Order: sequence, then C-alpha cells, then structure tokens
Amino acid sequence: MGKNTFDIRYTPIPTIINSAMPMKRIIISLLALFAVTHLSATEVVQTENLTFYYPNFHSIDLALGSMPSSSDSRVTFCCEAAFTGQRLASFAHTNVADAHVSGGTWHKGYNCRANTGAFVWYGDKWAFMNKTTFLNTRPVCKMAFCQYLIILNGKQTPMWERMRKNKTRYRALCEKNGRLCLVESRKVVTLEYFTKCLVENLVTNAIYLDMGAGWNYAWYRDDAGKVKELFPESKQASDYKFRTNWITFYK
Repeated sequence: MGKNTFDIRYTPIPTIINSAMPMKRIIISLLALFAVTHLSATEVVQTENLTFYYPNFHSIDLALGSMPSSSDSRVTFCCEAAFTGQRLASFAHTNVADAHVSGGTWHKGYNCRANTGAFVWYGDKWAFMNKTTFLNTRPVCKMAFCQYLIILNGKQTPMWERMRKNKTRYRALCEKNGRLCLVESRKVVTLEYFTKCLVENLVTNAIYLDMGAGWNYAWYRDDAGKVKELFPESKQASDYKFRTNWITFYK
C-alpha cells in the first residue's frame, strides 16, 4: 500500500521572503518555490526497455462508457484498465471484467478467470491486492478495478505457461519507490521479458492494463498542458469504439 507522493504542502511566499533576507537568497528561494510548484503534469522517464509515466495527481477514478475528453484540463493521464468482455454497441457494467468501483460506487462485472488481482484507490492512498482478497473484503474506496496481477509486494506472481511467450507492447500500472506510474515496453516483447524488466527496475507492485489494437490508445498532459497521445493510430482500429473503462488521474 502506498501514498500519493504529490500531496505537496506549499509554503506561502511571505513566509519565505522577509525584509532581512539578502536579494540573492530571495531569488534562490523564489526559484526553489517555482521548481516545487511547477511540476510537470506527467513526468516521462525512459530506460533501455521501458518507458515510465509518472502522472501528477491528487485523485484517481475509473471512467466508464466514454473516455475522458482531452479538453478536461484536470486530467493528467488516462488509459484502458480492465478487460472488456464483448464488443457491444452500448456500455454495460456487466461487460467490464469483474467487480469495479467508479466514483465510490460498486458495480458487478462478468467473472474473468484471467484476472488475479485488483488495484484500489481509497482517496488518499492506494493498494494492490489479490482479486480474492478484494472480492471478499469489498473495501470502502473511491475507485477500483480487477486485472492480471504481475508483481505483488516485490514478488512476481505465477504466470500461466501459455501467457509467458505472448508478444505485444505491454503496459502496466506500477508502484516504484512509493510512487505510482504507468509503465510500457518500448518495443514488442514477451510477457515474461516485460516482467523481467519490471523486476530489474525495482518495481514492487504491477498490474496489467488492457492493450492491443484499439485498446492501447492513451493520452497524457505535458508540462505545457498539451495533450500527448500514445498509439494514436489505434483510433483507426475496428475495436476502438468497443472500449469500456479507463483509469484516470486528476491533478
């Protein structure tokens, strides 16, 4: 379980600056204040095999039915989360894999055997857990969804043999050094190799996020407030219109 590391306590300028301070110290203090308050909406870090996206956020929710609009300036990152069962013309909660929580309200989804874990946002902290624990305890929370759990508390979870060699561009919701991040493979790899890369990069918790043509489209906001798209070609895929749910970070 982690805590939102972006819950920053700002120091008022009058507290920092007083008449006794030399001009040089005032300038340094103002620059430090700017550095703290001018956080990028989403910090992007790349390694040889992975891209890490660290969204600046104060809340998380699960958008259902329609992907959040890029005109919503509160959103810093959003992407597909739980699996979708069937390609239906209209949204139904029963078409989202397993139980899920949006806006603090629980909804029943379809039973998905591939899902082994859950991600839960309580409003001021988060947790990664086994799906059985999530369904049995029904935690009071603001948002939650179920997915395939890759790493839990620093330990790799069992991997089905038929999944091990599956190749694609993978994405996962992860925790590293007490921070939440979205992590993608930089090229097509096997699930086994993607997991190996996460472990080598000291990811302590990781849960899969739905991918594939149509499903892998995502967007985030950069430091200038501009929208950056991931897999924009996916909007042309035939399955794009059938997506059902999105994990959404709000600043």
